[in-house]
Amino acid sequence: MEKPILFNTEMVKAILEGKKTCTRRIIKKVSGLDFLGTSSEDGATFDSALFGKGNLDEILDSEIKERIKAPYLPGDILWVRETWKVQSLSNMNYRAKFLYKAKPNNKLKETNVDGETYIKLLRYESKNGWHPSIFMPKDATRIFLKVTNVRVGRLQDITEEGAKAEGATKQIWYQPYGTKSENNQEYVGDIIHHKPNYITGFAGIWDRTLGKWDDWLYSFKRNPWVWVIEFERIEKEENIK
Repeated sequence: MEKPILFNTEMVKAILEGKKTCTRRIIKKVSGLDFLGTSSEDGATFDSALFGKGNLDEILDSEIKERIKAPYLPGDILWVRETWKVQSLSNMNYRAKFLYKAKPNNKLKETNVDGETYIKLLRYESKNGWHPSIFMPKDATRIFLKVTNVRVGRLQDITEEGAKAEGATKQIWYQPYGTKSENNQEYVGDIIHHKPNYITGFAGIWDRTLGKWDDWLYSFKRNPWVWVIEFERIEKEENIK
């Protein structure tokens, strides 16, 4: 199945450079609940996570309160929405040129679009600036990903290898979201040796992008449940076969 997925400019750059092969997405409505396992509607392929009160080893005695559908599943093709702009439009065959904020490879993409999309793009061309990723049409997509694995975990369960796969760089500290002073610094890992590490870098990325939601309910320090989604980049030709 084809689905859109949003990434900010920093993470798009990491994907283009081959440094990002994984993303974590918040599982909402399960704060204070336990992860009880996975399930499926057809009895075969995993498609949902179960949350409630209990534990994995005694699921028959557990109370299921939430069944959360996975946003993506292995085999899904994701078309990446990123910060973009309309460079130019031509009413000859409805031709559009797009430019992207993330570098490298932010060169123009030129493609034909249908009449309905062309009319929508006229509005964006007139604004003459960068547009949020949420508004990017599929025709403008230049990056396609194939999901290879999906699992559930706590945010703080991330390893150094996992943080590196998220596109993070090594950092010595990060400023938790909501703190106003740079003196409020946090470090993740071996506090005695205090070496730069990928997990600290990832914590900083997370709190800058997702940790601020719902009054910091999903900050790194709150350790929310997340979907761990692994992927590989593919060419558009593979996507349409």
